[in-house]
Amino acid sequence: MKVVKSYEMKEIDRYTIEEIGIPGIVLMENAAMSVVSETIQLLKESNKVVICCGTGNNGGDGFAIGRILSCNNIKVSIIIIGDSGKIKGDAKINYDIARQLNIDIHEFNDERQMDELKNIVSDCDVIYDAIFGTGLCREVTGKYLEAIKIINRANAYRIAIDIPSGVNADDGQILGNSVCADKTVTFCLPKVGLLLYPGANYVGDLVVADIGIPNISIDRINSHTTIMDDNLARYFMPNRVKMSHKGSYGKVLVIAGTSKMTGAAVLTSLSAYRTGAGLVKTFIEESVSSVVTTKVPEAVVETYSRANNNISNEDKEKLLEMLGWADTIAIGPGLGNDNITRKILEIVISNFNKTVVVDADGINALSKDKEILNNRKCEIIVTPHLGEMSRLTDYDIGEITNNTIKVAVELSRTYKITCVLKSARTIISSPNGMVNINIYGNSGMATAGSGDVLTGIIVSLLGQGLNASDAAILGVYIHSKAGDKAKDDKGEHGLIANDIICNIPYVIKSSLNE
Repeated sequence: MKVVKSYEMKEIDRYTIEEIGIPGIVLMENAAMSVVSETIQLLKESNKVVICCGTGNNGGDGFAIGRILSCNNIKVSIIIIGDSGKIKGDAKINYDIARQLNIDIHEFNDERQMDELKNIVSDCDVIYDAIFGTGLCREVTGKYLEAIKIINRANAYRIAIDIPSGVNADDGQILGNSVCADKTVTFCLPKVGLLLYPGANYVGDLVVADIGIPNISIDRINSHTTIMDDNLARYFMPNRVKMSHKGSYGKVLVIAGTSKMTGAAVLTSLSAYRTGAGLVKTFIEESVSSVVTTKVPEAVVETYSRANNNISNEDKEKLLEMLGWADTIAIGPGLGNDNITRKILEIVISNFNKTVVVDADGINALSKDKEILNNRKCEIIVTPHLGEMSRLTDYDIGEITNNTIKVAVELSRTYKITCVLKSARTIISSPNGMVNINIYGNSGMATAGSGDVLTGIIVSLLGQGLNASDAAILGVYIHSKAGDKAKDDKGEHGLIANDIICNIPYVIKSSLNE
């Protein structure tokens, strides 16, 4: 599904109204009806509903909602924050109708009136927020700021119309303050700011409502941002065929694990198998190779020595032979932050001609010498968390957190690599500028080894034939959905990486192959 910024949604509306000829008042009516349809069950036992409206088109949606609810015998009070004399166009039509129907309307155009607003909302059950729409780009101040504070303090269920007032629709930043909604009904398509944090914290349950905008209006917008859903995931998922063998589903090479972090090799190798890889070969330090053979008996294990912090000629030849065998490679989980990791990474990306997933210590090695990328023969997917991304880009973590899409796209375009920037909203960016926002997952997945599992999932999908971008997007989706299933079974506090692995087959079976 496409995700849009405010200017893209504005162009969709403009084209629909001016070029196709669907009047704006019709779209406003459809929007109001869709909100009522999504929320009417909440109102059946409500004694009082308050609709807080601004003076723009978002307020017009609120006036129309007030009229529809009033005509359904629901007690409604409409609050106007601002000067009603500034209401115009389609919003004015709905405002005038509300007045003709003698709906209870109050206007607040001064901060000194806020005590009265407190009284009005003090005993209401539901508040609709229709103050600001997706076009807001300035900080909320004055009477608007005070009104939002009062709305948030009210002991009522809060429903945001299109977007919570105060959330920037383009990046999810909070413009001073924002209504904290229990539910947001947005129109036509999700907006970027509804999905990114901190804005996502203010959205509550998100509903995307159809308001009658035709596909031709949407299709002509070349949005670079998408989200994955079950239908698209099913389309991406590699097929299994009866006439096949283990080589049909990918020969995966996992270069991971040291004496201090053997678990990383186990988690990556096991998750690759659980995602469907036909054969996994694990290249690991000789002294700890028995851990992999014990924990993942299906894996083929090859070993090397880390003596003298360098790779021997014999081990290098062994590695080069494996590069010729492999369909895809994962390198870095638990590999160690030292010279030998850098040497192995350099050998891999300068000699392998398919796709490599670089994670963890592989990223740390890459961040110290990005010139390695100039001699590569392979496609590369990097999977950094925020700290690793900071080392890769020289941006501080705070700046990355506030600009995840921008920083990920910049890295992808600069080095022509696919970037999986792991955070509460993981961003997958491709060299062509396309971006996918992952909206699944939970805080229980913030646990040791979770990233190793993701690397195993992605490299498995590569081995089964997906390209770098599709494998990264579907891999993140499967990983987070498996994490959500683990949360449902065990809760967030006790969730561990192995719980995610256990649920990978369940997600693929139940969510992707129905």
